[in-house]
Amino acid sequence: MNGGLFKIIREKKAEIKKFKNEQFNKAQLKNNLVQMRSRTLVNYITFHFPKDGQDYLSNKSKIRVVRLLDIVDISNAIARMDRINHVNDQKRFFFFIAPFFTLSTGGLLAILTKVDFSNDISSFFIFSTMVKAYFVPFVFQMFFYWAVLMDSYDKATVNYFKDLLIQARDEKNNKTESD
Repeated sequence: MNGGLFKIIREKKAEIKKFKNEQFNKAQLKNNLVQMRSRTLVNYITFHFPKDGQDYLSNKSKIRVVRLLDIVDISNAIARMDRINHVNDQKRFFFFIAPFFTLSTGGLLAILTKVDFSNDISSFFIFSTMVKAYFVPFVFQMFFYWAVLMDSYDKATVNYFKDLLIQARDEKNNKTESD
């Protein structure tokens, strides 16, 4: 499990390193919106539109590049953002977290209440046994919460970029209607 997590972190760092060397222009954006895997695309968008903000002129320049895309590319990108949002929906994680933790806690309580501790065992031993028994489910629960948090950041990034695309599409539609 930890090996997979470290692999994901290394891949993300390698992708970001590649993005830093890549120019953010219309052709590159157009290709990346179509060719990148979903996870890579979310990392790409996060890099170019960070949730913590960026320099105003840089942001304005990147938004201008998004608006340069043609209407078909914008529509396809909006549909892809919807698909990514649907796949990364966190509700499925919540479905597993609560029952898993409830069942594991209930099972451990049932086991620990059936254990007959003799009178010569210290309360520290009983306490340490209970802590050990709850540690594993707690670690799993924290892993699921971490995954949900990361998915919510990704979902916010995808929604932000989708909103930019919708604004660009609306501007293009208004421009063609006024012509």
